[in-house]
Amino acid sequence: MPERRPRAILAFALVCLACCAKPRPPLVTRPAAGGSTVITNVAVFDGVGATTTPARDVLIENGRIARIAAAGTLASAEAAQRIDGAGATVLPGLIDVHGHVDNTSEPAWMAGQPDAPRNMQGYLYCGVTTVFDPADLATLAFQRRDDVAAGTLLGPRIFATGPMFTTPGGHPVAVLQALVPWYLRWYVVPRFSRQIATAEDARREVEALAALKPDAVKIAVDAVPLGGPILADGPLRAIVDEARARGLRTVAHIGTTADALAASDAGVAAWMHGVYKERIPDELVARFVAPHIPYVATVTVFDSYADIFEGKRQATQLEREIVDAAVLDSFAPVPPNAAPPPGFVDFFRLLTTTREARCDNVHRVHAAGVTILAGSDTQSGVFPGPGLHRELSRLVECGLSPAEALRAATGDAARFLAQSDDPPFGSVREGKAADLLLVDGDPTRDIDAVHRIRDVFLGGVRLERHPLVRAVARVGASL
Repeated sequence: MPERRPRAILAFALVCLACCAKPRPPLVTRPAAGGSTVITNVAVFDGVGATTTPARDVLIENGRIARIAAAGTLASAEAAQRIDGAGATVLPGLIDVHGHVDNTSEPAWMAGQPDAPRNMQGYLYCGVTTVFDPADLATLAFQRRDDVAAGTLLGPRIFATGPMFTTPGGHPVAVLQALVPWYLRWYVVPRFSRQIATAEDARREVEALAALKPDAVKIAVDAVPLGGPILADGPLRAIVDEARARGLRTVAHIGTTADALAASDAGVAAWMHGVYKERIPDELVARFVAPHIPYVATVTVFDSYADIFEGKRQATQLEREIVDAAVLDSFAPVPPNAAPPPGFVDFFRLLTTTREARCDNVHRVHAAGVTILAGSDTQSGVFPGPGLHRELSRLVECGLSPAEALRAATGDAARFLAQSDDPPFGSVREGKAADLLLVDGDPTRDIDAVHRIRDVFLGGVRLERHPLVRAVARVGASL
């Protein structure tokens, strides 16, 4: 009987939300496959090199890149669709290595509800054709991933971890307790997190998760809020070891230099944030190079929270094209009663004082030889799709060349996710998946060009994009 009542409350709440929600026009639609496509006289950024190759024809057939040749060579090819690529660049569909499909991006004080189908459309509208979702509800995350792969649900290719492993009361439990309505916490907290106190807990919970076939296991090694509990070394290593025994990689949410080193020493496969709470000491930068694991910087998400609470957030053009104006307007001014939740005041204050340190950390570890991957960490103020575009611009500000930033969201990201030096997606090469982005200009010279999207292709099909508002100006439009 106690179990039935919470389920009834949840069902009632969800019905009320569904009844109150207004139907919205789609952001993208996928027409039926209509044969081959040729893009003529276009520059190509292959996702691997440092520059574009000008004046190429690109033939797309059966969902793949069939041929790339000199401009004019394929112009006479039999194709159902021809696209003039003059003045444009074709590049691989973008990869968000820290996206979230089932989060809400509204300000916390609006108490918005996640809309996974809408979020997936947002990713696709912005040319994000692959998402690594490192923390979502089990088992919904895996069913959604499989439905997209089967073609029954429109969305980007998804890699999913399901719940985040943490110490009892550790991140993200405190955040969920602060932000999730009381009537949903009983359902959300145990499905979004696994609280691990001992090595025995680790072995049991990894075994249970492995049965759901996750693409990786995520571990929280960070104190959120400041001073909160953090996973001890013993359980951390037990999670990593048990996952490895079952053929699974682990990735770690980290915050400080010590967190990053503890995670890498335990054997994780990636840092799912950069060090965002402090400047990495110069003498320890080499420790980040030695394990040969990538650093998913997510600079934008921490800057975004600082901007929100300082009332500085400005909407980008891509955000205006896919997000309701009322939502964008709700970020500023900050309501008088919208202070951070109790216990998080110092945490958000820290984010405002560590902007330069976060960017400097990216610059120095990248210069030392660490592979940087691009991720947005979709949540309040970071919208699915536009968030990754913000991150690409921020990576360039932090010292990466435009081509290096693009590789962080294409070829390098694909190699990490596919665990292959020759992944089937993430590059513009013959035989690869035709998940593609066509943009005005040359994004290897000017990163802003990647935000000026002409077309998005998913599995070789040119998506129909339906902006809420039209771009103010195609050339020079920001983000």
